[in-house]
Amino acid sequence: MTNLKGKVVVITGASRGIGAATAKLIATDKPTLILCAQTSSAGDETKAVVESLGAKAETYGFDISDARSTKTFVDTILGLHGGIDVLINNAGSGKMGSVAAMPPDVFQEVHKINVMGPYNMIHAVLPSMIESDCGTIINLTSARAFIPGRYYAAYCSSKAALISMTQCLNIDLQSTNIKIYAFSPGFTETDMVREMYSNKDFRDSALTTTSGQAPERPAKVLSWLARNSPDDLVGKHVQIQFNDISLRAGLED
Repeated sequence: MTNLKGKVVVITGASRGIGAATAKLIATDKPTLILCAQTSSAGDETKAVVESLGAKAETYGFDISDARSTKTFVDTILGLHGGIDVLINNAGSGKMGSVAAMPPDVFQEVHKINVMGPYNMIHAVLPSMIESDCGTIINLTSARAFIPGRYYAAYCSSKAALISMTQCLNIDLQSTNIKIYAFSPGFTETDMVREMYSNKDFRDSALTTTSGQAPERPAKVLSWLARNSPDDLVGKHVQIQFNDISLRAGLED
């Protein structure tokens, strides 16, 4: 699959940042884009742009950390479109704080969004993908899973769990034609990052003092993964910085 024309592509966290940038890049293929955010109106701006680029688009608002809401959403999409070809689990949370200072409910919230959110989406989508024996799932992870840092306990541990879940699910799906990827976009200037680093202590704990790359850079790699579903990267932790991915995705000459 090198073109997503006519395919049904679900993107969580599609109202801004990497999710919105990916939707805009994919839109030129003329797919049906299902844009998910916390509220349906949050995706209106992205919807208008992708429709102007040739895509069909729908916006939905629900809490991905709630299994019942997620299943209701997926059942709605399956009822309307008959299947989901690509699922991009992009939505995430980046609450910062030490284990000692962070209240349990905040720590759990990060894991509910970053781990249970993708799990809920995959759990709801997978039966239809298994039935059709096709589909692509991309989980947005982070190299921070392997780079612990001060105030990062909730975020790092959640992304490590998501990578491990992706790798285990790949083994579960080896007898099928469903492909799953763990993609770490690298440090990117998004609203979530700006919120995280508005606190000076959290900013000082960052790996770099720069503002990060524009969302369009990882979005180009993400759209390449969605279009091409490369066999050699299935079940692996895919990063832009440390291999030839940037060349293959067309970021570099």
